[in-house]
Amino acid sequence: MKEFFETLISTWWGVLIICILAAAVWILLSALLYRRFFKRFYDIVLSGIGIAALSPVFLVLIVLGAVKMKGNPFFTQLRPGKDEKIFRLIKFRTMTCEKDSDGNLLPDEKRLTRYGRILRSTSLDELPELFNIFVGQMSIVGPRPLLVQYLDLYTEEQRQRHNVRPGLTGLAQTSGRNAISWEDKFKKDIEYVNKFSLVMDLQIICKTVISVFSRKGISQEGQATMEFFKGTANKQNKQINVLILSAGRRVELVNCFKNAAKRLNINGAIIAADISDTAPALYFADKHYIIPKIFDKDYLNAVIELCNNENVSLIIPTIDTELEILAENKDFIQKNTKAKVMISDAAVVSVCCDKLKTAEYFTTHGFDCPHIFTSSTSAVQQYTFPLFIKPRNGSSSINTFKVKNEYELKFFVEYIPDPIVQEFISGREYTVDCFSDFDGNIITIVPRVRLATRGGEILKGKIDKNRIVIDNVKRLVTSFGFIGHITVQCFLCDDNTVKYIEINPRFGGGAPMSIMAGADSCENLYRILMGQKLKYNENYENGVIFSRFDSSIRIEKN
Repeated sequence: MKEFFETLISTWWGVLIICILAAAVWILLSALLYRRFFKRFYDIVLSGIGIAALSPVFLVLIVLGAVKMKGNPFFTQLRPGKDEKIFRLIKFRTMTCEKDSDGNLLPDEKRLTRYGRILRSTSLDELPELFNIFVGQMSIVGPRPLLVQYLDLYTEEQRQRHNVRPGLTGLAQTSGRNAISWEDKFKKDIEYVNKFSLVMDLQIICKTVISVFSRKGISQEGQATMEFFKGTANKQNKQINVLILSAGRRVELVNCFKNAAKRLNINGAIIAADISDTAPALYFADKHYIIPKIFDKDYLNAVIELCNNENVSLIIPTIDTELEILAENKDFIQKNTKAKVMISDAAVVSVCCDKLKTAEYFTTHGFDCPHIFTSSTSAVQQYTFPLFIKPRNGSSSINTFKVKNEYELKFFVEYIPDPIVQEFISGREYTVDCFSDFDGNIITIVPRVRLATRGGEILKGKIDKNRIVIDNVKRLVTSFGFIGHITVQCFLCDDNTVKYIEINPRFGGGAPMSIMAGADSCENLYRILMGQKLKYNENYENGVIFSRFDSSIRIEKN
């Protein structure tokens, strides 16, 4: 036997036989252990080879992209991967960032450049995803990673597409790419998840090469790319009309609701109401009404009549003065209309609208806050300046002042109605946007660092997924049992304690920052009204900075 093996390895045909046998064993092992081990092994090896071999192509496309796109040649976006874990997908940019006069991105067909079309038709825009594959976020073959916002639209069957890593190419792509319907695409994805093997992956890779050279199915008929997925169960094009009360200057909020309705293919109207016909937000809504002042005896009847005339499904309050009235009469409004009121229970709102009650709640429930006094004398005796003074029932930072000495304190105590004096807090100031469904289940918590403010409203902010703030605020929101969108003001001090200032149980002026970062409370409200069950997520961009600005519109007067 020994002589036989020595003869075998000493001849060319013997070495050939050994190589063939080794290859056969390797292929057999690859096939048997493909799901458990070899699929990931081949992903690492082939993506590594691809990155090295295509490095000259990368350099050329980076330079060309920087010139053609007039800036960053890369496009990155959060996508759900295996087990719905969010990762940042990277591609070469094919569309510009042009926006309309309202600050919304133009349609894909207007932003897709000739250079971008070439990249898409040849699939060169997908090359940077080799890095996603190499680090384990993606695979060479698998269901394509889609938008995070689709997660809540999937049926339980469709959700199975996330049981494996998303792929650079997949069974759906070799069956028509973007030209087939969403339902057919998802059927192919589920088929792949259930049946994938070494042989199937090799077949898909071969078909992908043919598909790229044939350039078929790049886009859906009548679309520059692929139309948004709006949910299999929501083809009825449900009508949902939203009423925004005391609309005032909430142009951003009006547009956020309009954009969310458009994305979800909702056939409804955004209706704005205010006491003044010069409120700018009125003229950005689909319809607008002038209604009585909040404390007018006809206010509630006017709101109810408006809701019934316009078939309103959802009422959104926006200012503090209307919160308690709406909370106390929520059941009355909902019984006499088809609308739900986005507001927490009356007892909760009462605490939030009274700064002293809020501080007492913080203290008795184990949440840190600045020490508050109703007497200026005790404040002077126990604390050194500076102090902070504000109205007990104030809003929008009106009549709030930093007090630097005893003379200023005496003046402001007389000047401000029903004042409270509190310890002055230093640290990083946060506004935290929180959203809960109508059962009080938390869906999103988004901390924003307040970089600049004016008149108590944020001008510049930075999204900061600070774990300490998120976990602490989550405990606070659970304790209160809030409903809908609220904003929490707090400081993160140097010792990592979170000290709470106040809570506004409504949309804050800076809420569109969190919405545009991906924690879209407007879209969440629509989904809930469509019967969808949402779950807690942190699928929003981190570190992005927003800067707000004023704009003017002309209002024609007769």
